[in-house]
Parts: sequence; structure tokens; C-alpha cells
Amino acid sequence: MTDDTKPPARAHVLERDKERPIRFKGWLLGAASNSWDTASPDFSGSTGRRQALALYETEGGKYVCERVGFSQWQGERTRHEGAVCTTIEEVMAFFGHGRLAKELYDDAGLDTAEDVA
Repeated sequence: MTDDTKPPARAHVLERDKERPIRFKGWLLGAASNSWDTASPDFSGSTGRRQALALYETEGGKYVCERVGFSQWQGERTRHEGAVCTTIEEVMAFFGHGRLAKELYDDAGLDTAEDVA
């Protein structure tokens, strides 16, 4: 998205467990989630649990990463993680390179391939 085609920035507040929330104005670049349904091709791989990932860009050009872990198990609660990153390498360090992270990168239009000469 170029600056000419970007919609107005939205205000966001992302909750984080045991840390301060992250508040910023910016844009959602991409998102990915999996399913609790064991018959779904997007099954999380863990019965009663699933994840949602989101990547944002701030007005200042930083990246905000969000990972939410949902649970249907009694005694477990929704888990919230987030990080502010300045580079795509930091974003990849936060999300890793699992199937769901690769879905997120694809949705965000990021090329995360390792270049070798």
C-alpha cells in the first residue's frame, strides 16, 4: 500500500498478558487464524485451542505483532502477546515460520524468503 492508497489510520489498543497494552494508530497489514474444528484443513493441531495472528503498521513506520491464543478448556483463558518491531526480521523472530505465520506473511504481502548468493 502506498501512502496515496492508504485509508485513514485507525486507533488500536492491543492487550498483552503481564505487560502494558500497545496503543497506536495504523493499519492492519495481514491476519491469519486456525480452527478448533478437527475436521477442518485449518485445524490448529491442538484440541480445544486455536490461534489468531495479526500484523499492523503504525503511522510512524513500525510494525506491531499480535498473537492471541484461544482455549475452550476449563481453567484456561485467552492469552495475549504482542511486540513492537522496527524491521521485518524482528517480525519474523516474533511469529516464526510455522504454517500460520507463513499464511500471515502471505496475507500481508511480505516476501520472507532467505536470499542466497
